[in-house]
Amino acid sequence: MIQASNVTLRLGKRALFEDVNIKFTEGNCYGLIGANGAGKSTFLKILSGQLEPSKGDIIITPDSGYLSYSRIILNMMNMMY
Repeated sequence: MIQASNVTLRLGKRALFEDVNIKFTEGNCYGLIGANGAGKSTFLKILSGQLEPSKGDIIITPDSGYLSYSRIILNMMNMMY
C-alpha cells in the first residue's frame, strides 16, 4: 500500500498541489491524468521518494511482491517519457 497524507508541494509562494490524500491499495489499477504542467510527474517523484513534499507524509507498506513500490513508480515515470 502507498498512502499520501496531507501532501503539499509549494514552489515559492505557488502551491502546485495542496493537502492531497490518497491511498493506493494492492490489486487495483490507478491512472494519473492532468494537463501538461499540472504536476503529475512531480507527484510521482514525491511518491517514489525522489522529492520531498513541503508538508505531509508518504507511507509505504512493504509487500511481498517482486518489485518494490518505489520501483513500480519509477517504471511508471519511465513510461511517461
